[in-house]
Amino acid sequence: MPQPLVTAPVPLRADHLVADFSCQAHEALDQWLRERALTSEGLSARTYVICAHDEPQRVVGYYTITTAQEHRAVLPSAKPRKGQPDRVPLLLIARLAVDAQWQGMGLGADLLADALRRCLAASGIAGARAVIVHAIDDAAASFYERYGFCRSPLGELTLVLPIETVRAIAG
Repeated sequence: MPQPLVTAPVPLRADHLVADFSCQAHEALDQWLRERALTSEGLSARTYVICAHDEPQRVVGYYTITTAQEHRAVLPSAKPRKGQPDRVPLLLIARLAVDAQWQGMGLGADLLADALRRCLAASGIAGARAVIVHAIDDAAASFYERYGFCRSPLGELTLVLPIETVRAIAG
């Protein structure tokens, strides 16, 4: 059986090597991983990383999950209900990036699938109505749309996937 190219996603740790990570598309994604992800770890966000199998500390992809609240209108099936709050709890995939040398191998889709599984598990504990992303550009928005996310009324680059859809996809 062939050995996988990357490790399974794990929470970011101090011993992970992030200094050389570069997605080459957006420096902000690289900077977050290098300068802020570890200090936010477990406090305001959780970052999961994949590493090169032959260099198990070298990060080649990551995503970050945190919580959010938005107006109920963000949901595709939003209907005003008496007594319901105007804002709904969401899970936010705040960042998702793959190192430029590792792009084109399906790792972004793999990271997204893992993020959605974790969001589904979290929604079972704390409750969330949807997963939301703020795509960094049109290419990122198109990526999320390929996996069922819909553009929201909050803006062209804000996309949402109802938790019921995540549950249906997960089977």
